Amino acid sequence: MKIRSLTRSNITLGLLTGSLIVAPILEAVSAPQSNMELLPTGQFISPKAIPGAVQQVLNPHLSAKPSQLVSGAIKSQLSPDGNTLAVITAGYNTVYTGANNSALDTADSTQYIFIYDVSGANRANPKLVQAIHQNNAFDGLAWNGNQTLYGTGGADDKVYVYGRASAAPSAQWTQTAAVPLNHTKGIGSGVKPNAGGLAVSADGRSVVVANNYNDSISIIDTTSNTLLSEYDLRPFNTSGQQGVAGGEYPWAVSLKADGTAFISSVRDREVVVLNLANPAAPQFVTRIPVQGNAYGMSFSPDQSKLYVAVSNADHVAVIDTTRHTVEKTIDIASQSGDGDDQGSGNNKKYSGRDTVNVTVSRDGRTLYAVNNGDNSIAVISLHGEDGYRVEGLIPTAYAPKDITLSADGSQMYIINGKSATGPNPLYTSGASAQYQFGLEQSSLVSAPVPTRDVLQRLTSQVDENNHYSARVSESDRETMNFLRARIRHVIYVVKENRTYDQILGDLGNGANGDPSLTMYGRATTPNFHNIAGNFVTIDNFTDPGDGSMDGWSWVQHAHVTPTEEVSQQENYAGVSRGMSYESEGANRGLPVGLATTAMRDAASNGAYSTVTASLPGGTANALPGIADVSVPDAPFGYQKASIYDAVLQAGGSVRNYGGMVTNVGTIGTIANPLINPAAANIVQAHPLKPSLVNLTDPYYRGFDQAYPDTFRELEWNREFQQYVANGQLPSFEFVRMGSDHTGSYAQNVGQMGSAEQEEADNDFAVGKLVETVAKSPYARDTLIVVVEDDSQAGSDHVDSHRSTAYVVGAYVKKQAIVSTAYSQVNALRTMEDILGTQHIDLNTAYARPMADVFDTQSNGTWSYTAVASTILKGTNVGNVASGPDGNKFAEGDDIHPLHDATYWANATKDFDFSREDRIPPELFNRVLWKGVMGDKPYPVPHSIYSKVDADGSRTVAAADDDD
Repeated sequence: MKIRSLTRSNITLGLLTGSLIVAPILEAVSAPQSNMELLPTGQFISPKAIPGAVQQVLNPHLSAKPSQLVSGAIKSQLSPDGNTLAVITAGYNTVYTGANNSALDTADSTQYIFIYDVSGANRANPKLVQAIHQNNAFDGLAWNGNQTLYGTGGADDKVYVYGRASAAPSAQWTQTAAVPLNHTKGIGSGVKPNAGGLAVSADGRSVVVANNYNDSISIIDTTSNTLLSEYDLRPFNTSGQQGVAGGEYPWAVSLKADGTAFISSVRDREVVVLNLANPAAPQFVTRIPVQGNAYGMSFSPDQSKLYVAVSNADHVAVIDTTRHTVEKTIDIASQSGDGDDQGSGNNKKYSGRDTVNVTVSRDGRTLYAVNNGDNSIAVISLHGEDGYRVEGLIPTAYAPKDITLSADGSQMYIINGKSATGPNPLYTSGASAQYQFGLEQSSLVSAPVPTRDVLQRLTSQVDENNHYSARVSESDRETMNFLRARIRHVIYVVKENRTYDQILGDLGNGANGDPSLTMYGRATTPNFHNIAGNFVTIDNFTDPGDGSMDGWSWVQHAHVTPTEEVSQQENYAGVSRGMSYESEGANRGLPVGLATTAMRDAASNGAYSTVTASLPGGTANALPGIADVSVPDAPFGYQKASIYDAVLQAGGSVRNYGGMVTNVGTIGTIANPLINPAAANIVQAHPLKPSLVNLTDPYYRGFDQAYPDTFRELEWNREFQQYVANGQLPSFEFVRMGSDHTGSYAQNVGQMGSAEQEEADNDFAVGKLVETVAKSPYARDTLIVVVEDDSQAGSDHVDSHRSTAYVVGAYVKKQAIVSTAYSQVNALRTMEDILGTQHIDLNTAYARPMADVFDTQSNGTWSYTAVASTILKGTNVGNVASGPDGNKFAEGDDIHPLHDATYWANATKDFDFSREDRIPPELFNRVLWKGVMGDKPYPVPHSIYSKVDADGSRTVAAADDDD
């Protein structure tokens, strides 16, 4: 086995009775500050760099699965007496049981409220007292005195009330009430309500809840635990303005003692102010605009100031609570080492820190801002001559969500939403997750508040973790300048859901693969093997996304917004959690990127008006405008942080094939959609992204597992030949191919009835695209980059986020293995450099370009001929020729699917393949394995694991006997 250095997630290697075991590193013990862990984003985290830090995972200690861990910690609150800390989760938290872990454990598949004793000696190391099961939850947690606790129920559309017999930290909690909010659905298409942030009035007599999916607040009488009133925050209700955006996606509530309520609106970038002096009849006061997406809020001790976390702008807005105006903005970047963009000037214009929460010290002298995007806490001075000064940054674990201070201000408690996952499968005793969301875990980091001299060092650590202190090497700079002078076109192909080991584990060229985990090997995917072997094998490439929802944001934006990240965990846990698929141009199931009702109806095949007409406010007020909670801003425009927008801003040209679209109709209802829809003028898709409306091929079908990628390649090829003829190939092409997701087996119009055949179709389509470019006049000045949107559906012995990436074209190395730790962020940075665009955000501004895959000594000549897997013989796909040379099948014996279409249809009969990831992921993984691998046992923990070096790299220490 080849020994190499791999920079991947931290794993502790142990030895027990002669065999290797793997255990999570997140233990409730102090750790040396040198402990840095590489994330799939390319960033590092180092929460234990804080002197005296203690990190403990959120473990509810389930009786049947004592090592089952919890994800999605989102809100923490300290009891008024300072003795009890509560933490609520809104994560995936889905548990499977049974002999094959294929049965859903409904009793334990819940959210949780963790109760910690932080009194006395437990202040520095919180003691877990209880983990309360709560069916659903979101960002709402509040105390009313020391013996009553409220938690919002998310899709349950309730506020749960808990009580304990005494204020003793060890006292056990019981649910005393569940107050219904009386919503039947959310504002959108097919979405449930989502009860979110909440606050308790100063007199304790009422609770105000932000209805995150109903764009309103509800007010509860705490004496009777009954609903007093509801108030719609949108302009049609507050001022009679129709079709005007406002008050949507309310997140947090802050209540001033005089009855004034402040509600942050994520989508509409504002804080709505209401008068709740009479809670039964709220009165609208005003709207306070902020420069980005408004999330968590916190008052100064005297309530004269309200501090608002503003994501996208990466600052804190300081609101005068009497005048209701923003009097100051605090730039999180002002004291960070990221103020210089690779030596070319101040880069405060780049966003990506994603400030999501704020906490004020009890003495009012310090503000702590939680930065979800760069895994840090900003420490901000609020006193002295130079108040509102960012004094420094504290490193955190992955995706921090909240910080709470101890009563005496000496300790801080930081909760994070997720973690690096490590290999898949990766078990601890009793756990059963074999899916990215199940492998993720939240933790609580407790640490003394750092002194000023320590804070300076921690700030440097945050800069190092995020590469803010790095500079592009002269070698990389020269390589990218060389390419920029020669490459004029980039074709960016995005596929679906595969790990490296699933496809290339059997490559056998010395790259770091595990053939025992390979499901679609050389015989099924000859082109991927040939491309990787003949050009560059990239065996240390990660997809930061956990699923398609955030995966499609990472491949376009190099970034995921906080709303999208939180929504995804609950969306992927199943319909009972109720959260929407907030991605690819849709929010709450509505095509929000399009400004008019007519455009939305056209893009949704007329469904937009139909589903919204009966909602409160009607169609005109159902998420009006073009705000999209999943799209960040760029230095060059509102919601422009996409690679194609960057190309357009730089003066380049763009063509989109299947990305950010809705399909027209379904297969079987469209006349002759198969081979050449353009010839018959049969439109296949409508674009959703504003900047792509006139740049999208309407005859190229989007995500549809019944439609082969090879047919998509034919349509792409039709336009490509036109570009060959007129010499006008766009600077950038965005090409979606997704048959490797697999599904809709009985409906596939390519007559491919198995997962292996659909994977082979994806392989052949990409191979034909590469061949077409290779044999064209554009071969020397075109680069092809192929990635997966995410890697969620498979096993990998290095990391569940490790995936395949292929780079093909002139000046790409030949027969090389590159093990540099790259991710989709590095791929996007590479495209920015080659096409001469601005960086779209902090992530691409500080990522390394993928310079190691290129050869500046090459003469620029290359060739490629695609071959089809023999498993496609006899299918429509195998019989379709693209280009003048027709098709060639791979050499060797013919291979055949293990099972036919009837088998696959029966195995997936209750699965919804209409969109990505609407299927039960854990079960689908097992269906795929059994259907493709037959009686071979489902993957179990592997021992190709490694020790972690001080720099975060990982060195292979041992291998299984069968490798």
